[in-house]
Amino acid sequence: MISQNRVKQIQSLKTKKGRKKENLFVVEGLRCVESYIKKGSLLKELFVTNTFFKMNESLIKLCEKFNVTCSIITDENMKKLSDTKSPSGVFGVCTFVPPSSLDLGSKRWLYLYKISDPGNLGSLLRSAAWFNIKNVALSKESIDPFNPKVVRSATGAHTFLNIYNNIDYKIFLDHGYYTIGADQNGTQNFEKSDFSKKLILILGNESMGIDTQIKKDLNKIISIEKSGYGESLNVAIAGSILMSSLAKK
Repeated sequence: MISQNRVKQIQSLKTKKGRKKENLFVVEGLRCVESYIKKGSLLKELFVTNTFFKMNESLIKLCEKFNVTCSIITDENMKKLSDTKSPSGVFGVCTFVPPSSLDLGSKRWLYLYKISDPGNLGSLLRSAAWFNIKNVALSKESIDPFNPKVVRSATGAHTFLNIYNNIDYKIFLDHGYYTIGADQNGTQNFEKSDFSKKLILILGNESMGIDTQIKKDLNKIISIEKSGYGESLNVAIAGSILMSSLAKK
């Protein structure tokens, strides 16, 4: 059983204010939850419906292995907790673990300027994890990386990354980073960048791109060459293509 007071507390985690107050965030979906269970102490509590419990014995055993409390709740309560219209039947509550101080000696960084769409941010985090870019910095006015939609879209990538909020890009200029900004009107060659240096890839807001003043401070402004049709690439797609190229350097 779960009390209605507990339901309300967990519902508050759908808001940034609630997450900050409780020092907790939520995860949904089988693959996402599995990642957090395997990470150890991040996942504090798991809720499943009776149907999910009967059909996912392996996940229940995983909870037992990592000493994660698993409670069966009604479909009605699952709908109250869930951030989706059609809940998958599994829902977890995790604790925040603050990242260590900025690693300004790291060879590769991803910097996201005012990314506003949760799906885009989640996809970018997922790609960063895939291409082993472990350090991600977000500017002020970016969407909260622990928004439930972002966490769900990232499918466990948060457990692999160091994610930093409200970071001024200038700190990287002060620490010798080679700075590359992506812009659909960029004209410089990405392949001719100095990949032996510490490097930071900067991606801009979905509609406004990178601020003009920031562009003036960067070493390069690049774009992805078009060989077919279209006005521009979605920032998550463009970022993934560039991270793939960067991973090979």
